[in-house]
Amino acid sequence: MPGTALAYLLFFGLITGAGAAYTSLVTYLIPPIALAYGSIFLDERFGAAALGGLVLILAGVALGTGAVRVGRARQARAADG
Repeated sequence: MPGTALAYLLFFGLITGAGAAYTSLVTYLIPPIALAYGSIFLDERFGAAALGGLVLILAGVALGTGAVRVGRARQARAADG
């Protein structure tokens, strides 16, 4: 129970600091962490499907955080050209 209370405090602190939209993207990082824990601690192997899913998840998080901007780059090039 103290672990859950600590997790909630961290979660609400993240909402306060970064905002709700950014904080909601944290949930997408749970499957990659589970995949890493399984391979490191349980000696599980993951195949091409897991790797492809990992790439899709990380690409979605990158798009959601604004680290990668696809549509705006095209619009900027069209306006400049």
